[in-house]
Amino acid sequence: MWYFAWILGTLLACAFGVITALALEHVEATQAGKEEH
Repeated sequence: MWYFAWILGTLLACAFGVITALALEHVEATQAGKEEH
């Protein structure tokens, strides 16, 4: 069953990376929008 934990951990890491990237882009876009106005 080690492979189940390995796959779960890999998917969790990928999901965390995607969520972090989206969050950073959202923060940068928000800051850029505030600077323009």
